[in-house]
Amino acid sequence: MFGKNSIIFWAGILVVLLVSLNINTALAQVPMASFLCDQGDGPQVCVAYDDGEVKVATKLKSKVLTPTWSPDGHYIVYSANPRGGELFDLRIIDLTDPGKPKDKDLTGKDLGVKLTEPQFAPAGDPRILVYSQAIPPVASWDVGFLTLEKGMKPGNLVNITNAEGEGINKDQKGSWSPDGTKIVFESNRDLIDNKSQFDIFIADAEGRGAGKNQVNLTNHVAPDEWARFSPDGMRIVFQSKRDGNSEIYVMDTEGKNLTRLTNHEKTDRRAEWSSGDVIAFETQRDGNWEIYRMDPDGNNKVNLTNDPKGDNGPIWSPKGRRMLFESKRDGKREVYVMDANGAGLKNLSNNPGGNDTHPRWNPFFELRSVEPERKRFTTLGAVKRSALSED
Repeated sequence: MFGKNSIIFWAGILVVLLVSLNINTALAQVPMASFLCDQGDGPQVCVAYDDGEVKVATKLKSKVLTPTWSPDGHYIVYSANPRGGELFDLRIIDLTDPGKPKDKDLTGKDLGVKLTEPQFAPAGDPRILVYSQAIPPVASWDVGFLTLEKGMKPGNLVNITNAEGEGINKDQKGSWSPDGTKIVFESNRDLIDNKSQFDIFIADAEGRGAGKNQVNLTNHVAPDEWARFSPDGMRIVFQSKRDGNSEIYVMDTEGKNLTRLTNHEKTDRRAEWSSGDVIAFETQRDGNWEIYRMDPDGNNKVNLTNDPKGDNGPIWSPKGRRMLFESKRDGKREVYVMDANGAGLKNLSNNPGGNDTHPRWNPFFELRSVEPERKRFTTLGAVKRSALSED
């Protein structure tokens, strides 16, 4: 049916198509991480890509806060106040076309409340945990969640921590359990010795039971804060001043089996649990802020950053092999990445303008530590190239 020349012709066409497909695939940018970048006119949301380029994804003349990734890596939700004052709304960056981020309003005036600190629920769950003022039924600071409907449209806003009228108090810093069935949060609702301080609470977060079974897990006169679930959801790490200064503790989800993990006269705080069951934290035990790692029982503490300038805010990669953090080692605050053992250090933001803060990983990808192949100049200046891999 086909002659020799015809077969050669169509074979050539197929080769061209395959080469074209490979080139397009190779050229496609893969979003790796986000952070807040300041080029002199206030923070904006920036996205770092696998080829080393950094793109400014927002162009707002307002405050921009706390970007967070959707579990599928296609969207970033953050807080901003384009209406001015303290009226913070949620906005969303669409990265379904990875190289062309599209920023748009998510909640706007529709909900009529202040929404900050968004945090997506675990994979497959269409809810965003938020910290807000005036979520019905009361006008207080509470933790709730916003359900996203088809097309990433805002649905119901539910008050979790004041679901049953627990009172006028401040509930804050909510964090999901790995399976999305519970949250932990801080609250100053309970007076101990006639003093108000923050304790760690746990609450149900599923369906109609959201906000039920709220339990004070710490119940101590000293402040207890910054709670995070372990990867298996069975333990909670937190910081407490019950021994005179800020130390890191761990307990089970019933508030029992309390164990002190750090014991130093200087501040230890902001512990973050990796998926590989290692805990990172920031500390001043060396005379400045450093990032350490330790085992879940407090053993094998290692200084990962070891620099005379301040290093803060460790954020584990999804598989616990790398870490994003903030550092002042270049004179101002930049976003860095390193391996879990402190090796492979790279300046990810490399912004000649203002400070870069609040880094967050794209849940689908991780940065591979390699020597930069070239420098790429973007709106943020020279950015080192790094390769990306799905571990």
